[in-house]
Amino acid sequence: MEIDRRIRAKEFMQLLSIGKDKFYSMVNSGDIRQPIRLTEKDVFWYASYVKNKVEEHKPKSDIVAHI
Repeated sequence: MEIDRRIRAKEFMQLLSIGKDKFYSMVNSGDIRQPIRLTEKDVFWYASYVKNKVEEHKPKSDIVAHI
């Protein structure tokens, strides 16, 4: 069994290569779902969700054609 680790906002922003304002704008607009809240300040997203979001937001220039 593999345990899905928790990703905090700071790491999520780094993986997406975006700043705090853009990140929270995406959360508020629903482009990124609301975090799981353990307490008011203890929030996270599961790594599997973060991985999918990072893949969705990769710049198209990252796609390399294999010839």
